[in-house]
Amino acid sequence: MSSDMLAYLLGALTIIVSVLLAFGLPALAIIAVKFFKFKERELTLEMEYRQKSQQQEVAIEERVQRLEDALTSLDYDVRVRLGIDKSATPLPSHPDLLEGPAAPDAQRGKTLDPSRLKAR
Repeated sequence: MSSDMLAYLLGALTIIVSVLLAFGLPALAIIAVKFFKFKERELTLEMEYRQKSQQQEVAIEERVQRLEDALTSLDYDVRVRLGIDKSATPLPSHPDLLEGPAAPDAQRGKTLDPSRLKAR
């Protein structure tokens, strides 16, 4: 290759790179701006959705509370028929239900036949 050809090639490559930079960088900037605007709008919509769902949850809780209040304010005979009678006496405690088995190993040995023990 001659030095003239190399100079032309280098000049052409410089022009191509400068044109790509001149048009490419603004295009990339525009794409970046559009992308970030899209992400911002997406986050705004998600925040609005969460606020609406929280408001709906609060409204449902209020409705449930009103229903519970209405049921508890019914006459005594209606509460008895519905099975929501509030008795003044507390429920009886069953401490025996909280205890575990007394001695599982000792009971197991007594229930097994001696012939079964030898078979093992």
